[in-house]
Amino acid sequence: MKPIRKIYHDAPDSIDIPEELRHQPVEIIIWPLSGQTELAGQVDENGWPQGFFEATAGAWAGEPLTRESQGSYEQRLELE
Repeated sequence: MKPIRKIYHDAPDSIDIPEELRHQPVEIIIWPLSGQTELAGQVDENGWPQGFFEATAGAWAGEPLTRESQGSYEQRLELE
């Protein structure tokens, strides 16, 4: 069964549940759409949201990241 997605421009006091989904486990997510930037939904040529990397570059505030040793390079047989 495919998930149901519905966007309300004026959210009602209650939401109808389709008959086929009643009386069984379901997950309902309420995701407010207000306050989104005007760039929401716009993506670059690679599919990333406009301004994503500019907004997140250098945002890591935890301890410094370190790269563990990669070990020695494996010796492979020569191609014939």
